[in-house]
Amino acid sequence: MSTHMWALYAREVKRFQKIWMDTVLSPIVSVGLYLGVFGVVATGRTIGELPYVTFIYAGLLAMIVINSSFSNPAFALIIAKNVGNIIDLQIVPIPAWRIGIAYALAAFTRSVTTLVVALAITAWFIPAFSIVHPIYFILGLFMTGLEFGMLGVVFGFLAKSFETLTFMTTFIMQPMIFLAGVFYPVATLPHPWSVISLFNPLHHNVNLLRFTLTGYSDFNPALSATAIVLCAIIFFIAMQVIASRKIRA
Repeated sequence: MSTHMWALYAREVKRFQKIWMDTVLSPIVSVGLYLGVFGVVATGRTIGELPYVTFIYAGLLAMIVINSSFSNPAFALIIAKNVGNIIDLQIVPIPAWRIGIAYALAAFTRSVTTLVVALAITAWFIPAFSIVHPIYFILGLFMTGLEFGMLGVVFGFLAKSFETLTFMTTFIMQPMIFLAGVFYPVATLPHPWSVISLFNPLHHNVNLLRFTLTGYSDFNPALSATAIVLCAIIFFIAMQVIASRKIRA
């Protein structure tokens, strides 16, 4: 791999480390608030044999990975446009797709950092929680982080301002997250919503990560993994095309 690509990756990692209160602590506070509310409301409830709060917790961890991976490159590229150092990407002697991968890998690093800290702080309070399939969890975490890191690169290059990016996040990403089965089993939805939800790409990330963490899934985890790989390929192609146009224009 190109030395320039890893230098760009290192720069992005250092950038989010400097604002760790926002990039790492803020998502963990959100998880704590959700757990506080659902821990009280859902006391005694179960999903199958799984305590409902544990079901919610696994979904929230997946949401941390998705949000952190997506927002890191998206906002970094908007900042680069605003301060004018986007020109650095235009003159660096590496292909556009490697620039995108550098941002996506930095996003994955941020999501892992946030997830590890969240687990260290909150996992002690969750009943019947353990990482049931640790190897599959690591693979699912990597696929999810890289997938939404690449999507964040796409959104970051397409958005012309923070307002545009906020609009995209509010009306595209957030509805998809809340309809992905983070707070409820998709399998319990009435027809046709249970079928429609299967076409939400985020559902498969939540489903796969929840399966690796708790052993529970409301859809075949192998098919969810396949859907994630297909989405990652689509996002990679979109990232390569858009980055090439924006950087080499």
